Amino acid sequence: MKGNRVDVQAIKERVDVIGLISRYVSLTPSGSGFKGRCPFHKDDTPSMVVNAEKGLWHCFGCGEGGDVIAFLMKIEKLSFIEAMKRLAAEVGLSFEASEDGERQKLRAINAEAAEYFAANLKGGPGKKVRAYLLDRGYDEASWAEYGLGYALPGWDNLKRRFGSRHGEAALIELGLLVQGDENTYDRFRDRTIFPIHDLSGRPIAFGGRAFEGQPKYLNSPKTPLFDKGRLLYGLPWAREGMAATRTAILVEGYTDVLTLRQAGLTHCVGSMGTSLTQGQADLLKRFVDDVVISYDQDAAGGAAAIRGMQILRNSGLGVRVVQLPTGEDPDGLVRREGVDAMAAAIDAAVPFHRFFVDRVLAEHDRTTARGKERILDAVREFYQAVRVPTLREEIERHLADVLDLSVESVRRELPRRREVHWSDRDAQGTVETWGEEEVLLALLLRGEIGWDRISAVASPDSFSEGNRPIVEALASGVAELAELVDHLDEESSRRASYYALAPVRFSDTDKAVKDALSRLVPLPEVEQGLKDLAEAIEAAASDGDWDRWNELMQKKIELKAKELTAKGDE
Repeated sequence: MKGNRVDVQAIKERVDVIGLISRYVSLTPSGSGFKGRCPFHKDDTPSMVVNAEKGLWHCFGCGEGGDVIAFLMKIEKLSFIEAMKRLAAEVGLSFEASEDGERQKLRAINAEAAEYFAANLKGGPGKKVRAYLLDRGYDEASWAEYGLGYALPGWDNLKRRFGSRHGEAALIELGLLVQGDENTYDRFRDRTIFPIHDLSGRPIAFGGRAFEGQPKYLNSPKTPLFDKGRLLYGLPWAREGMAATRTAILVEGYTDVLTLRQAGLTHCVGSMGTSLTQGQADLLKRFVDDVVISYDQDAAGGAAAIRGMQILRNSGLGVRVVQLPTGEDPDGLVRREGVDAMAAAIDAAVPFHRFFVDRVLAEHDRTTARGKERILDAVREFYQAVRVPTLREEIERHLADVLDLSVESVRRELPRRREVHWSDRDAQGTVETWGEEEVLLALLLRGEIGWDRISAVASPDSFSEGNRPIVEALASGVAELAELVDHLDEESSRRASYYALAPVRFSDTDKAVKDALSRLVPLPEVEQGLKDLAEAIEAAASDGDWDRWNELMQKKIELKAKELTAKGDE
């Protein structure tokens, strides 16, 4: 919906970010921006930073952040449309979000793409996908029920099919094509396709599972029709079961949803990743009172999943966590041990705060003073983000019991602000847990380096799934930070505000970039690529296929450049 995206930018440019946020938060000047106590958690010392020039805010205490629209939505509990209309009225503009002809056109293109993928599945090239689906227990009837399909190998199959008919601009806007440095290409290639439907059952986006290579799963980016942070996979099919039980089983992936549904657990939906958002929590609250989270153990214990559990519980939903066997996920457990094993695991699910605290206790020695201190340190940030008083009290009592401390001492210790430790090896203010992706994104989002500095060595696929939406927006040519946030879902906007506003200053930017790129593109991977290319080049020469030979030689030149970077050569 290009028209609305332009309207959003025009409205944001006129809004006084500091003035609006100051209605809710007492802000004081600090450096190049302002600071204040965050209204979204108990903030004893100012943790919230607001930068008017960038149009962003971020709380370094609870992790909330984004642009002025995100702030107004969260503080006033408004939908996106409601927030935009309110801001538009304040600055003397109008905001129309009707189902216009442009939006209808985009829906029609997505429907055609879904049919195209489904036809590929049934055709000759789809043989391996059909075998894969049958092996997973999905018969032909389920292919049609869930709209499953196949994206053909190659870089331009969908582009050639729909590009001239609908225009490449519309296909890029829907995330079906990706804008590269020199040309456009298909986003989904050689992948099993899982259409993502809206509440009315219409395909508005796609997820793809790779047979080889990374990333294993790839979703459509944020589009005028699709925002991952405001939707759940499988919701149209799960509504009836959720209404009957007032409970949702929340899993991570597409096959988890389908396998559980096939087994009779029809109140199951997928979060499409572990970074749950407020938008997803609000959506669930419309249908259920309780949520049972069933991720694999590593994912469930991750920071993103824990944060999502807090969002769900703070929204008034009951939240329990299924503790699956190590290395197991819902899809695998049902296929190997049957639905009864999964049902038993769901029945044994524990309250989310008990799940988190028990994981922390298992990692430290609770019998020593130092171990107790580390446990309290590890629980502190989690505790401070819990807004429900009864849950806080239960955490206090549980810790007091297992650590042999008084409830009063635990209650006194947990609200204290934890000191953040910084590394001064490469930068003043670089968080110790930062890796190469965070360094590069911070520099990119602050405009200290451009995407061309990265694209010579890496692509969006070189970044992790959580950061990839930000990188894809940067790679597509979106240069203005305020405009970039409009292209991102809720979780990605929060990440972008963090990277853009974190108090990090590099003494040597060139060295920081070179070091980060050398870790982002590992040398063994590059060397293996060169070895494979050498064999392919030799084969092309033997066959006399000089067009192919020229193409491979160009790739070799590009890979050699990556090799030099990975080795740290000038």
